[in-house]
Amino acid sequence: MRFKRLSLALALGSLGLCLCRIGAAQVPYQTVQWSAAVVSKAALRQGEAATLELSAEVLDGWHVYALTQPPGGPTALRVALEENAVARAAGAPSGTAPEKRFDPSFDLETQFYAHSFTLRLPVRLKEHAASGWQSIPVSVRFQTCNGRECQPPRTIHLSASIEVAPGA
Repeated sequence: MRFKRLSLALALGSLGLCLCRIGAAQVPYQTVQWSAAVVSKAALRQGEAATLELSAEVLDGWHVYALTQPPGGPTALRVALEENAVARAAGAPSGTAPEKRFDPSFDLETQFYAHSFTLRLPVRLKEHAASGWQSIPVSVRFQTCNGRECQPPRTIHLSASIEVAPGA
């Protein structure tokens, strides 16, 4: 009787392990690690400008399509400040110069980042931003590919901390 219970327990455990592997295979793995920070050494006052800097580390063999990727091909990188009470966008995002290469799969020149790259988004603190440490939320939509496959476009949500100085 004890042997049958042990056999059943081992069989169920193996089945669970198999189901976990099947489930894990359906979820795309992380090809890019992102971080966000405000470029400022001191607290900023309401109404002042700042730069939100996004850094990305791309897994070897993969690439992220650039902000400047023309339409008609893979999904271009998009950076957007999310609705918040701290800051508003104060210009277009810019970043590291992308690599350019003709891609026969898309039959056009693609623009992309491989390895590491940085994006910058100018922001301006809102006039009524609360003082103290605040978070500025940003969303990033991107697509990654390697020489054999492309992952579906994804949107991730990041935030950067900023110290808002008291007073106007």
